[in-house]
Amino acid sequence: MKKLFSFLAILLFISTVLVPAQTSPKDFLGHEVGADRKLADYDQIMSYFKKLDEESAKIKVLTIGETVRKKPMIMAVITDEENMAQLDKYQAIVRRLRDAVSLTPEQAKQLAAEGKAIVLITNNQHATEIAASQMAMELAYDLVTGNTPYDSDRILKDVIVLLAPTINPDGLQMVTEWYRKYVGTKYEGGRMPWLYHDYAGHDNNRDWFMFNLPETRAVTKVLYHDWIPQVHIDEHQMGSTGARLFIPPFMDPPIPNVHPLVWRGVALFGTNMAYDLQQNNYTGIVYDRSFTAWWIGACDDTSWLHNSIGILSEMASVNIASPIFIDPTELPDDYIEKRVNFPDPWPGGWWRLRDLVNYELVLSKSLIKTAAFHKTDILYNFYKMGMDNIQAGLKGEPFAFVIPSKQNDMPTTLRMLEILQIGGVEIHQAKEQFIADGKVYPADSFIVYMSQPYRPYAQALLEKQTYPDMREYEGGPPIPPYDNAGWTLPLQMGVQCERIEKPFLTQSVKVDAIPVPQYAAPSGDPAYILLDSRVNASYSAVFALLKNKAEVFRTKATLKTDSIDAAAGSFIIKYTSKVEDALPGLMTKLHIQPFELDDVSAIDKAPLKYPRIALYQSWRSNMDEGWTRYMFDDLGVPYTTIWNKDFKVEKGKKLDLSSRFDVIVFASENADIIKTGSPAANSSSARRFSGSMPPEYEGGIDKDGVDALKAFVEGGGMLVTLNDACGLVFKEFTPPVSNALERVSRNDFFCPTSILKVDVKTDTPIGYGFDKEAAVMFSRSLALSTRVPSGDWERTVVASFPKNDILLSGWLLGEDAIARKAAVVDTRYQKGHIVLIGIRCQHRAQSHGSYKFLLNALLYPEI
Repeated sequence: MKKLFSFLAILLFISTVLVPAQTSPKDFLGHEVGADRKLADYDQIMSYFKKLDEESAKIKVLTIGETVRKKPMIMAVITDEENMAQLDKYQAIVRRLRDAVSLTPEQAKQLAAEGKAIVLITNNQHATEIAASQMAMELAYDLVTGNTPYDSDRILKDVIVLLAPTINPDGLQMVTEWYRKYVGTKYEGGRMPWLYHDYAGHDNNRDWFMFNLPETRAVTKVLYHDWIPQVHIDEHQMGSTGARLFIPPFMDPPIPNVHPLVWRGVALFGTNMAYDLQQNNYTGIVYDRSFTAWWIGACDDTSWLHNSIGILSEMASVNIASPIFIDPTELPDDYIEKRVNFPDPWPGGWWRLRDLVNYELVLSKSLIKTAAFHKTDILYNFYKMGMDNIQAGLKGEPFAFVIPSKQNDMPTTLRMLEILQIGGVEIHQAKEQFIADGKVYPADSFIVYMSQPYRPYAQALLEKQTYPDMREYEGGPPIPPYDNAGWTLPLQMGVQCERIEKPFLTQSVKVDAIPVPQYAAPSGDPAYILLDSRVNASYSAVFALLKNKAEVFRTKATLKTDSIDAAAGSFIIKYTSKVEDALPGLMTKLHIQPFELDDVSAIDKAPLKYPRIALYQSWRSNMDEGWTRYMFDDLGVPYTTIWNKDFKVEKGKKLDLSSRFDVIVFASENADIIKTGSPAANSSSARRFSGSMPPEYEGGIDKDGVDALKAFVEGGGMLVTLNDACGLVFKEFTPPVSNALERVSRNDFFCPTSILKVDVKTDTPIGYGFDKEAAVMFSRSLALSTRVPSGDWERTVVASFPKNDILLSGWLLGEDAIARKAAVVDTRYQKGHIVLIGIRCQHRAQSHGSYKFLLNALLYPEI
C-alpha cells in the first residue's frame, strides 16, 4: 500500500508539472476583470486566450479572419477534450442536419443524439459596448476550470462553445487607447471623434446581409458555412438609465416566414437566462420591450432566418470603464414600476463595469447550460425547420425568384448573387429557356428556388417588405421600427428580380460559384471604345483610365447601333496604346463589356476631365461619411479626406478651395454640426453630442469655411450634399430649393428607412444611366420643393417622387406630403453647381442602384 501511495503521489506530481495550472484573467492582467477604470485591449485579450489555449486541452483558439486594419480575428472553441479531438465529425453532422433533404426523420434523430449542440457567443461588435470583451476572458477561464454553477465537464460533453471575445478588434483597440489617454481628465469616458469601425461605426451591425465588411464576412463564414451554430447570442450594451438588461423574448412585430420553433427557442433561452439571473439576485431585467423581432440585418437576428436561435442581450452602460451614479429620481417611470415583463426593477445607485461583467457571466453560462439540457431537441429541430422550409417551398407562393440573364448592370447583378451565396442561399442557373408564371425567361437566368433550408432568409432578401401599421393607440402616432422597415436587396441594387408564385419545370444546375461572363477585348484597332453608363463598374474603369490621362467623353443621348444599346451619359474613350494595355486588367477585375466605335464625330458628347474630389469628415464620428468612404474605396473613386482645418485661413488671407479640388462632397450630417461642430440646442441630436471634447476636436468649418465654399461654387466648383447635409445649402446659400418636410409632424408623414419610387430625368447629367423609374432608400430623408429661380441660380429636378404608389418596400404614411416633390436637384449657381441629393443614395453601401446620383456628380461632363 505504501508503494502504491508513493506511485500515485509521483503521478500526481508529474501531472502538475506537465499540465500547468490555468492562469486566471486577474493574474494575467494584474487586476480584476471589470475593475473601475481598467480595460484590457485587444492585444492583451488575444494574448490571454492564446495562453489559456497552451494551458488547457479544453480550449482551442482559431483565427477566423482579418479586420479592416489587418488584425487577426480570433475565436475560441471550448468543449470536452474528447469532443475537441472530433470537431470535424460534429461539424459534418450539423451540415447533414442543415441540408435535411437527404435524411429521414429517423436518421436525423440518430444524428441529433450523436451530435453536439454548437453555441456561438459574439461580443463587443460595438466597440464602446466593451464589457462583453472583458467578460469573455473570465467566461473562458471559468468554463475550462469548472467555475460554473453546474458540472461544466458534463455540460461540455454535449456542447461546443464558440467564443469570439470581440468581432470588432480594431474598434476595441481604438476605444481602449482613447479611454486610457483621458482617464483622470474631464474627457474620461467620453466619445471618440472618429468612428469605432473605420467605415461603419455603429452600423457594423447593419451589414449582416450585405457583407461589405471583412469582419462581417469572417463571422458569417462561421455562422452559415464552417460551424453552423444552432444557438447564437450577440452581447451588446444600451443606454444607462433604463433597465439593467434586456433579454428576449422580443417585442412585436415579428419578421414573416421565420419558423415558429425559432421564436419558441428564443423564448426558452431568454426565460432560462432571466430565471438564472433572478435567482442570483440580479435586478432590472426586462423583455418584450424596445427591441423588435423585425429583422434589420443585424448579427443576432440574421440567425432567425437560418433556423438558428438568435438572441440579443443589451446591458445598461457605464462610461466605458468609469462607474456612474444614477439617482433613483433619474430612472424613467417605465423602469420603476413592476410589470410582468419587468418584475424586479433596479433601485438606482452606483453602476460599474464589473456589474455588467457579472450579469453577462450569468446569462452566458445559463445559455450554455440550456443548450446542453436540450441538446438533442435543438439539433433535431434544426433539421426539422430546414425540412419544413424545403417542403413549404415546393408548394409555391412563392416557388422561386428569377434573376433574368439580361440586366442593365450585370456586374452589380453578379455581386448580388455572390452576396446571397455568402449568406448560404442556394442558387441555380437555367440551362434552357423556360416559362414561369406565364412569362418566358432566357437560358442562363438565375433561379433561387424557395425549396431550400434557408428559405426564410432568401425570401426576406428578395421579396418586398410590408411593415404592419402599428400605432401608439387607435388613430395615434405610429410606433417606429427599431431600424429598417424595408431592405429588399434587388430594389436597393437595381437588379431585375421577379417573384414566381407557381411551380414550374426547367433544366437547371446548382452553381457553387457565380459564373462570370467572358467579354472579348477589342479585336481590331478601333478609334474609340464605349462603356455603358448603366453599369456602375464603368465609372470605376473611367476613374482608372482618367488617372492614366485617357481622353474620355460622355454621350448626351442614348446611343443605338446594330451592336450597341447604351444609355445617355455613356463613356466614349479614345483607344490609345495606354488604354489598350489597361483594358484587359479592368475587364477581368470589373467584369465590364467594352464596345468598339470607329467614328464618333456624329455623336453628341461632352468632354470629361479627371476630377479632384474631396470628402468632408467632421469630428463627430459620422457613419454616413464612413459608408461614403467605403463606396469610394470599393469603386476606386480617388478622393482626399478634408477636415475642419482645411477650411481655416490665416488672418488677412483668402482660402481658395478650387486650387485643390473640383468636387467637394458632404455626407449626410446636421448643418449646424458641419458649421459649428455642435447641433442646435433644441435639435433631436443635441443629447447625443452632449459633453465636451478635447479642444483640437471642437468646432466646425465656421464662417470662413462657408465663405470659402461659396467662392468655390461661384468660381465653377461642384458642391454635393447628401441627405441632411442639404441643410447647409438651405441655410447658407439660399437656393431655389427647400425641404418640404421641415415642419411636417409624424402624424402627417412617416417613412422609417424604406424603399421608395422616384421618376428620373435620364437625359440630364445627374440622371445619366438610370431607368426612368428607380428605387431609392428614404431614411430620415428630405422631399425637396423647388421654385422658379432668380438671379444667379438655375435648377433642374433630376428625380422626383410620383403622384401616388410611392412605396416599394417598407412603411409609408402620408405619401401626399412628398408626392411630386423632388428627391434630387441639380442647381447651378454662378459658374458652379450644387447637387442636392435628398435621399440616401449610398445608404450603408447597400443601395448600388442609386449610386449613380453621386457618381454622376463626380464625373459631371464639361458642358
